[in-house]
Amino acid sequence: MKSRLEKVLDKMPNKKVDLKAHKVDLSLVDDINNELDSFEQAESEASYLAYEYGDEIIDAFYEFRSKYSLDDYIINGNTRYLEESAEILATALSELQTKAEELGIDPNEILYDFDDIKQRVDNAPSLNSDAKEKYREVIKFNGDNDFWK
Repeated sequence: MKSRLEKVLDKMPNKKVDLKAHKVDLSLVDDINNELDSFEQAESEASYLAYEYGDEIIDAFYEFRSKYSLDDYIINGNTRYLEESAEILATALSELQTKAEELGIDPNEILYDFDDIKQRVDNAPSLNSDAKEKYREVIKFNGDNDFWK
């Protein structure tokens, strides 16, 4: 005679449990847990970039560009006019020198530091070329437009 327990067990369906499927599920959970740290680190960094760091960088660039505005320096400054100004001054200095020599006077007696001024004016084309070269180097480096034509 069968006990009650045996009778109940006999009535239950005799179903095999496929442990392979559970093993895959457990393996999948392990894979997720292993990747979770990497994901969370990437998520944290992306969030920092999207909501804080990117704005910090933009603010820093804006502050830097405001402090070192090469466009403003060239557009509103006098650097672009060195060559033209030097040509005008060279003509005037040459005329002064000619007139001083006609009078038998040293041009330095008429214009204090004539020789120094003349030397600086004579050097202006070289200085202008060096300044323009440096300007072009800087704008090539930072991607600005060329306002010194």
